[in-house]
Amino acid sequence: MRKLFLAAVAAFAVSASSYAGGYLTNTNQNASYLRNPARLATFELDGAYSNPAGLAWIGEGWHFMFNWQNAAQTRKITSTFAPFAQNVNQFGNPTKTFKGEASAPFIPSLDVAYQKGKFTASMHFGITGGGGKATFNEGLPMFEAPVSVIPNMLSAAGIPADAYSAEMYMNGRQYIYGVQVGVTYKFFENKGAAKHGLSMHLGARMNFASNHYEGYLKNISARVGGNMVTLSPYFSNQSAELATKAEQATNAAQQYTMLADATADATLKAQYQAMAAQYAAGAEKAQAGAQTMTGLSQKTADIALDCDQKGWGIAPIIGLDYRVGNLNIGARYEFQTNMNIENKTTVNTTGVESFAHGVNTPNDIPGILAIGAQYQVLPKWRLMAGWNCYFDKKAGMSGGKQKTLTHNTHEITVGTEVDVVDRLTLSGGFQNTDYGLSDTFQSDLSFSCDSYSLGFGLKVKITKKWTANAAYFWTTYKDYTKASENYNGTGLHGVDVYSRTNKVFGVGITYDL
Repeated sequence: MRKLFLAAVAAFAVSASSYAGGYLTNTNQNASYLRNPARLATFELDGAYSNPAGLAWIGEGWHFMFNWQNAAQTRKITSTFAPFAQNVNQFGNPTKTFKGEASAPFIPSLDVAYQKGKFTASMHFGITGGGGKATFNEGLPMFEAPVSVIPNMLSAAGIPADAYSAEMYMNGRQYIYGVQVGVTYKFFENKGAAKHGLSMHLGARMNFASNHYEGYLKNISARVGGNMVTLSPYFSNQSAELATKAEQATNAAQQYTMLADATADATLKAQYQAMAAQYAAGAEKAQAGAQTMTGLSQKTADIALDCDQKGWGIAPIIGLDYRVGNLNIGARYEFQTNMNIENKTTVNTTGVESFAHGVNTPNDIPGILAIGAQYQVLPKWRLMAGWNCYFDKKAGMSGGKQKTLTHNTHEITVGTEVDVVDRLTLSGGFQNTDYGLSDTFQSDLSFSCDSYSLGFGLKVKITKKWTANAAYFWTTYKDYTKASENYNGTGLHGVDVYSRTNKVFGVGITYDL
């Protein structure tokens, strides 16, 4: 039980509650993205994150943008495992649903740019990874499966048991704060009939990871002889009783040995020696049983974890932007962020050193290659498209988990914008995300599902200097089914179906000085 609890927490520690993007990357940094995720060739201020080289065309002076998002996500695991039918709360039903809720009520971001001549300095702050909390109030299959087989194990050992229960809980919070700064240089710009221009960006992002995990597995119980008993004290009492029997048998063996030594009668001596041997064997058997029961008591004892994790790393960023006529092309490459996170642990009764205070775990953020294009079909109508590649297979995860991926994450985006009137722009977009998933990579607290997302919204030019954005973005996930002949280490067959939901609302305000 302890090992499976640890495995679940470890999986949670490297999972991301990202709402758009790769495993450890959030690309939804603003409302502009939510209303149209194809932003890789934009030359508006949100490009400070998605296309910093495109800021060469933003215009002279200062530019500020603040965004706020509210995201809600659910994670559901529908598990079919025969021993689950012995759960006291759903007796007879081998299928159980485990549901987790992840929320991020306040995801802020800030963008600033200043252009003077051919140079544009920019800054972006946002939650570039993680971005929320996840709570499983009723545990997980990987917690419950080893508990569910206990009644059959007890019955096989001669202790009649036909049901089980346990209290299980896991809560996690994951945030990676990113501060990105850089400079864009405009090599040339032709504003004539055939618009033409080229720019380059050099920058870096400082990433700060702040995670917190707490959970417990307690009050593991079984129905023995018609009554629910908490197993750890039950086994402890059994151990004490057997230890007493062992002590009594040892004392009896010593007494018969003394009698055998004291008598000269050969017949009695043989009888006393036989009785001493019989009691000694009984003492040895009882002592072995006591040790077994002590071990079972320890294995079914309450365990808990309360751990904070901190870490940081830097990712260099380079970008290019090229304009020709009505076409704009943007490209960005973010180098991998090599980052370790260090434990600050206050409670760890799992007995495993991986969560001991001061231990470091790899938590790299993968490199990203992003290429996009924007084409102005008509003066008031624009089309956009983009492609992201997250180099997940090279980014270190706990236990080298990244090696089990079948390929890097690929993401395709398309979108459109229409200026309905001079002050109002409507937009919409589509995003498809393809992860390189495998059964080995997927686990109860760290699973992803291939998906497509739709976003729509509007931009309103309130005044010459003030602009507002509002958008809604939701994701449809493809269920992932994982079957196992050794379900969570039990040696039995079981099936998990992983599914998710995601909805995000965002607003933003821009000020051009």
